[in-house]
Amino acid sequence: MKKEIDIKLLNIINTLVVTQSVTKTAQQLKLSPGSISYALKKARSITGAHLFIRTRNGMKPDTTAKELSQRYQKFTGNSMPPTFSESATGKNTLNIMTFTPVEMMLAKIVKESRFWNSDLRFNFFPYDSNSNDRLERIKNGLIDIDIGSKLPADKLVNKIKLFSTPVSLLASQHSGLEDTVTLADWQERKHAVWSVFSDYYCDNILSSQNVVRYMDERKIAMISASIINMVAFCANSKCIMMIPDYFAPVFTSTFPVKKLSMPPELSLKYDCYFHFSNTLFDYEEMKLTANEIVSHFKNINQVDQDAFISPP
Repeated sequence: MKKEIDIKLLNIINTLVVTQSVTKTAQQLKLSPGSISYALKKARSITGAHLFIRTRNGMKPDTTAKELSQRYQKFTGNSMPPTFSESATGKNTLNIMTFTPVEMMLAKIVKESRFWNSDLRFNFFPYDSNSNDRLERIKNGLIDIDIGSKLPADKLVNKIKLFSTPVSLLASQHSGLEDTVTLADWQERKHAVWSVFSDYYCDNILSSQNVVRYMDERKIAMISASIINMVAFCANSKCIMMIPDYFAPVFTSTFPVKKLSMPPELSLKYDCYFHFSNTLFDYEEMKLTANEIVSHFKNINQVDQDAFISPP
């Protein structure tokens, strides 16, 4: 092994040995992921060793990387970056990315379950509609659980279908609309659009072309990534907005809005998936928590949702 490897490079290798994640290493050292990758390439050239192997559980160090990490720790007197002091069996923060309705439902689950008295901390991140970005965050360890639209298949990420639901409409309780909206109502009314959602689908081949046309021809009054803003806007206007039927009770119990059926010509559905990193299996408490969350969602049927969401 050549001896000209410098202390900065040793610091990067040591941090990567500890975090086993390029992204976390970059965050800890306030560098870009690209800088970490460049440094690894340089270190491999100097040492002639591969140093790290990418696995489903993160970047695993080889013997040379461990030796360099120990050399750095001996030189500096540090054994571990403080940000990543959690042990493999003691991780106590569950990072979750999802959209607001699911976050509201999860808050209810946490409060009324055994999680409330545990040391586990739930850390929520705003939903990102970019599938590739969501996938990379799970693979790099930034997100433990992602609940939302289906992500591309990846050997490092598991997925469970959480639920499938029809799509409904929300409108003000004073909108003057009947329980089932007609196609004429759909075309005449203005729409509020929750921009996070784009994964509604039609399972009827013959009607799918018309569905696309009716969606494109909507009179849109407002678009926002915030569903709270859109529901509040509908509650105080004559606009209507689409929403997965599964989430409707969250808002009808909180805002002066009502759920309406879509026009028969626009029969749409939405599927929601629970994604998680393979590394979740390394932490018993987090694995059990994730399993219990899935069980809660799967046991909620449409009849039970009002009781589940409403305050006691």
